Amino acid sequence: MRKILFMALAVLIAAGCAESEKGTLCVKIAPAIRTRVTGLHFDTGDRIGLTISKGSVPYAENVPMTYDGTAFTASGLSWYNDLNEKSVLTAYYPYAEGGRPDEFTVSSDQTQGNGPSDLLAAVKTDVTPVSAPVGMIFYHVMSLLTIVVSNSSSAAVTGVSVGGLVPTAEIDYSAPKAAAKSGVAAAEVKACEVKSGATYRAILVPQQAALTVTVTTDDGRSHTKTLSSAQLESGRRYDMSVLVTNEEIQISLSGDIGDWEDGGSLDGSGSGDGGDDDSQTLSYGGVTYRTTTVGETVWMAENLRYVPDEALLTKGIWYPDGNEDAEYVREHGMLYSFTAALGGAQAVSGAPVRGICPAGWHVPYIDELQTLAAGPDFGFTLAGMWNSISKNYVSSAKSGYLMSATTDDGGSSYSVLLFYASGGNPAISPQTAANGVSLRCVKDAK
Repeated sequence: MRKILFMALAVLIAAGCAESEKGTLCVKIAPAIRTRVTGLHFDTGDRIGLTISKGSVPYAENVPMTYDGTAFTASGLSWYNDLNEKSVLTAYYPYAEGGRPDEFTVSSDQTQGNGPSDLLAAVKTDVTPVSAPVGMIFYHVMSLLTIVVSNSSSAAVTGVSVGGLVPTAEIDYSAPKAAAKSGVAAAEVKACEVKSGATYRAILVPQQAALTVTVTTDDGRSHTKTLSSAQLESGRRYDMSVLVTNEEIQISLSGDIGDWEDGGSLDGSGSGDGGDDDSQTLSYGGVTYRTTTVGETVWMAENLRYVPDEALLTKGIWYPDGNEDAEYVREHGMLYSFTAALGGAQAVSGAPVRGICPAGWHVPYIDELQTLAAGPDFGFTLAGMWNSISKNYVSSAKSGYLMSATTDDGGSSYSVLLFYASGGNPAISPQTAANGVSLRCVKDAK
């Protein structure tokens, strides 16, 4: 049966896939990703492996798809004919010609980069053939350890390695997540130097074990310290501080969470979940948002996607680019009119307006937005705009807007921060109150 399926797929590929052919829809994947070790997005030329399953039968298996800067495509991969039949799409990165890896081993030598060890996976259920790209969110399935080194010794640091951990994982693509494979011996992983002599990163297999950190110096010495029970989880980043002296090294757990989801403490004492003051996430309306701290101010690191009343859809709240796909909405957030965002409240200069933001948070003023945009690694996701006059969408491929509560004329218009897809500095721009734009809430000052 599998041989027949592969022969059928080969015929499809040979025949090509052209949207102009009646009834033929090419399979395309629009990826969303929180953070890669090597960057914030996929790069042109990156390849994923895609499997499409209809029930227990694979329609396509481990098909290589290449990123063109907008979506992943594969020459000749077309959808099946039944437009109502649902399937499950599973994808992973980086692509392996030998087939989707059920086991994955991180590199023992990551000194030249962590990328090959950063396994990403995505799954989407109940997919039917469509002409538009299918949105899929790719998640890290390994763990990331960032080691910040403070050196007070008389010798220069030449390398950092992590030992005591199993380097091979078994992969569960339905989650997706990974766990250490039983029966495999622990091994040492040489970390990648991110900042000369000061910051190192290692991709590790999720597991609970004794973790050993070794720092080498140019006087030929090695300094080793062990954490008796480290807890690593899939998709989590952990920060560790290491102090090197002439006699020994000292280890402490620390650091704000940046790239990946917060894994809390390596000893398992924190989870990174919930909306507490010191958390790097915010739970609101059944959705968990990442947050970021700029200066002394805490911001949502994702566009708001809260819908207080379904009746408001198309009457003050709109889907981004008109796309109702759940994964696309998760990545881009919803679009809000000024009235809907403020929840009927009146904006008063200097006074925080909660609007539809969570309790203890507010719609930012334009000066707050400017401070946010000037911060490091802001990473605003363009979501376009709903134009209430022309009754159409301004594509997210062109621009994006962040709403403020700053208004000078009683609320018929207000200020937004305008971002261009082509780059450059964001600009302050007036916006009609009835138009729909993105919103990021800011936490009230203590």
